[in-house]
Amino acid sequence: ISNISYILAVFIGGLNAAEKIFCQVLNRILSAPQSFFDTHPKSRILDRLSNDVYNLDVELPDIFRTFLVQAFRVFATIVVISISTPISLAVIVPIAFVYYFAQRFYVATSRQLMRLESVSR
Repeated sequence: ISNISYILAVFIGGLNAAEKIFCQVLNRILSAPQSFFDTHPKSRILDRLSNDVYNLDVELPDIFRTFLVQAFRVFATIVVISISTPISLAVIVPIAFVYYFAQRFYVATSRQLMRLESVSR
């Protein structure tokens, strides 16, 4: 029963988040100036919206569920290791900082690469 309620909570929460995000996107598009619609064909706008809706409705809840499961596993593993060998915290904390800063660098670089890829198309 707890698994079913967990899955329902994640997917219902995901759908609620998707609805809010889609409403914001739709409001922004509807409030765009006329020049935006002159330069962008309707088919491209609709194609982009349909891809975004798919990502919000299908992929977002699944990604969120996977994130929660993996975050809990990492937390539980660190707790078990810390209880069994407390000195391991002296290694885990610096590694966590290094990982955090490497992740920040990776995200910034990844965004720049995506921009370059979209411009080159």
